[in-house]
Amino acid sequence: MRPIALLVAAAALAPALAAAAPLSGVVVDQAGAPVAGATVLVAGAEVTTDDAGRFTVDEAGDGLQDVVVVADGFEALLARARPGREARLVMIAGGNVRGVEVVELVDQAPFVDEPAPYDLDPSTISGVAGAGNDALKAVQSLPGVARIPFGLGGLVLRGQSPRNSSVFLDGVEVPLLYHFGGLASFIPTPMLDGLEVMPGTFGARFGRTQGGVVEVRSRAARTDRWRGATEVSLIDAQARAEGPVAGGGVMFGLRRSYVDGILAAAAPDLTLAPRYFDGQLRFDRGSASAPGGQLTALVFGSDDLLTFANPGDDMEEGSNLNYRSRFVRAAFTWRREEGPWRATVTPSIGADEVSLRFDEQGITRTNLPLALRAETERTWTNGRLAGGLDLVGTRYGFDITNEAPAMPGMPESGEITSRTGSLWAADLGAWVEGFYRFEDGRLGLRPGLRVDRYGLSDEWVVDPRLAVTHELPGGWTMATAFGRYHQPPSVVDLDPAFGNQALTASWSNQASFGVTAPLPSASSVAVTAYWEQSQGLAVDAVTSATAQAAGGPQGGGVGAASRELTDEQFGSYSYRENTGRGRGTGVEIMLRKRTGSWAGWLAYTYANAERRGDPRLDPTWRPYILDQPHVLTAVAAVPVGKWQLGARMRYASGNPITPVAGSYFDVDAQDFRAVDGPILSERLPAFIQLDVRIDRTWRTSHGLIKGFLDVQNATNRVNPEGVSYNFDYSRRSYTRGLPVFPSLGVEWTP
Repeated sequence: MRPIALLVAAAALAPALAAAAPLSGVVVDQAGAPVAGATVLVAGAEVTTDDAGRFTVDEAGDGLQDVVVVADGFEALLARARPGREARLVMIAGGNVRGVEVVELVDQAPFVDEPAPYDLDPSTISGVAGAGNDALKAVQSLPGVARIPFGLGGLVLRGQSPRNSSVFLDGVEVPLLYHFGGLASFIPTPMLDGLEVMPGTFGARFGRTQGGVVEVRSRAARTDRWRGATEVSLIDAQARAEGPVAGGGVMFGLRRSYVDGILAAAAPDLTLAPRYFDGQLRFDRGSASAPGGQLTALVFGSDDLLTFANPGDDMEEGSNLNYRSRFVRAAFTWRREEGPWRATVTPSIGADEVSLRFDEQGITRTNLPLALRAETERTWTNGRLAGGLDLVGTRYGFDITNEAPAMPGMPESGEITSRTGSLWAADLGAWVEGFYRFEDGRLGLRPGLRVDRYGLSDEWVVDPRLAVTHELPGGWTMATAFGRYHQPPSVVDLDPAFGNQALTASWSNQASFGVTAPLPSASSVAVTAYWEQSQGLAVDAVTSATAQAAGGPQGGGVGAASRELTDEQFGSYSYRENTGRGRGTGVEIMLRKRTGSWAGWLAYTYANAERRGDPRLDPTWRPYILDQPHVLTAVAAVPVGKWQLGARMRYASGNPITPVAGSYFDVDAQDFRAVDGPILSERLPAFIQLDVRIDRTWRTSHGLIKGFLDVQNATNRVNPEGVSYNFDYSRRSYTRGLPVFPSLGVEWTP
């Protein structure tokens, strides 16, 4: 639980001259049991709940009042209530405010120095329908995030390819965000403190990515006593434990899916079934303000396997498929704070393996990264100065057996080529960033500069960045940001046998302008407009097609989306050159209600993302393969007695597809061949889906039991995700997306 010393700002600043009126209510937990001894602050007054969880503030003023409630073992609650009406305030377990001092705000709030990221905390995530208790799946309901077909993993932020965005857990880059099929992310939500999504125009602290950044924060273990929890759902089971040890706190968790076992038993003829496993361990000791600082050890890993559920001896040729993806990371973080100085050092080491084998062909890639992230910061009354190093060295290994790609001026040979090898490359990054307030602290300027050397392409790049923020009367905030963002080429694209060793980094110029304003009833609205232009994108030098704009009967829909999602892991295995370009514009709107009798948000994104291949061969701008002009998401959760009901409604424009204009009969092949229509000139029908969720908590003598039912596509609507054709391409049909999919789970905490 983070310190909540400034959380009482709204209550402390409530109108003191309003007409006196009593405000009363009851504070309960998620099981409906009273919370005794909770501190309640209303209009500058402070009271404590009795044994029945009840409280009364005699002079609370008139009209809606801001209410702050803090209690040991619960997350702090900020709500609104009206005098004269009974207030029922529901607190969420998980916090610890023992020893925290509640103070009254007497000065201005901390200044916002950059465009506000979209943030989620565990208490918000717990009620998001369709996310299955998963924080990183809930990210897909935020503005600027495109919908992925079939709910598969991957993030598309502001029209950028999934390979162009990065995810960090406590400063350590994560190679794979979701388990196969997007069933779950790599870390359970109860082990998280929160996350922030920066879809673009972020500061100089992050580099080697020209898309967006998702920063995930794990939480420290509780140190008052040992606790354990287990959770079982229809797709996986997990166990967690945390408590004091060796003068600090430790937390660990394990999770394993059993979809493969269920499908193998229920449907023996079913060919494929996924299995995933993940584990986490975090240990904390000391305090950042103590002479020795705070030490945090973090280990996490993931293992995915996709193979035949019941492989037999009579399988036909070409039917032996095996996919595996696994990684592990170990990191140590040292933090120290003394006066105006703050320092953080995080060395980490890891191992990755991704393998796809199909009979005699396939690829296996291994990475052994060794990284160091070090940051320091000095603050003053009107600003601060920060800087750091971002270093990573990686040993890349590969074992490839595949058809040799077509080369410029040469036809495809169809020859199977094998190659095994390894190489070492180091990326060196350094950054500096300043911040200063002007005009009595209302205007802020944050210039930044980042310099990187990319080992794979042997080049230096410089990325200047700037953010300007302005606080206006009434709590309004304006933020403008500009920046350049480089990204090195993939090791697969540089392979001597399958790629182009002359490839260099691609880069993007980005700009955004946003306005954030408070609204009544503990609500807020944020509107952000953005612009982006990319150059140096890797383009197939033979066909001029990028992975984002490929033609053919599969040019769009599920096939093209799958290639996009796996491009970073496996590459396209075509000869690419840095001649592609991209551009994008859009508007994001976030209307949010954080607390009170119900919580939720409304997110709308208008986006236009386009790509162009080699202008010497084809200068036409076309939609990005995952371009979705309109995405609207509404999320809400409301407590009803001891129950909590949640719903999510999503609308998204259909992805672009390349239609088949006709066909002809190939006499030599004795088969029909498709004739392409205009590339990516049509779109699939719109995606519409309603998800619902029901939560119930029981407090028993054996502990706390939480049950939930999460139903995706509750109306069983048929959402087209791709197209398929009959034998002569005279008729086409749509590939159906996810049908109604219930997820039932139970969590027990003794």
